[in-house]
Amino acid sequence: MSYFRLLASYKRDVYFFNSDENNYNRFDLEKGIPYSQGEKPLYVVDRFDSYLEQYDILPTVGGKLVSLKLKMLIEELGSDCEFIPAIIKSTETGEINDSFFVMNVLNLIPCLDHNRSDYEPLVKSIPNGPISLNIIALIPESLNGYHVVRMKESKEEIIVDEVFVDACRTEKIKGVLLVKEGNVRSPEFVDLK
Repeated sequence: MSYFRLLASYKRDVYFFNSDENNYNRFDLEKGIPYSQGEKPLYVVDRFDSYLEQYDILPTVGGKLVSLKLKMLIEELGSDCEFIPAIIKSTETGEINDSFFVMNVLNLIPCLDHNRSDYEPLVKSIPNGPISLNIIALIPESLNGYHVVRMKESKEEIIVDEVFVDACRTEKIKGVLLVKEGNVRSPEFVDLK
């Protein structure tokens, strides 16, 4: 079975940022740490586009924002994800959108093939710390029956399997960008059409 990195594609070159107003460390949502706050996470973007609601995943800094449609698809697949209702606020107009969820992938799975991958320490003085990936090769059959996982070796990376890809095709999920194993700087994408 093949595995893929999950990214987001959006019509306009923009990111939805986890707001500094939140009372938690945004990196926790990129590490698979369960969300324990009572309030909805706040994300900010300069303005709302007329096509925002047509997308099922948004490009983010912080945990990934997904639509109800993608949330339901992932829940049907049975993956270990937490979905936190989120608020998105326009910094230009103050408008609010509360139709997206932060997807927090909780299952950390070691799936990087260290022999076939090329990576280096993100901080040279911490050789066993976070890594920067150059070429990604994944261990076959390493997802342990999950369809969506967080890569233990590089926790901000979300890895999905062919079942997830097929479900996205069938349900016509918009905004999902799937990257095949290989060179991170010149990626090869999966055609979802």
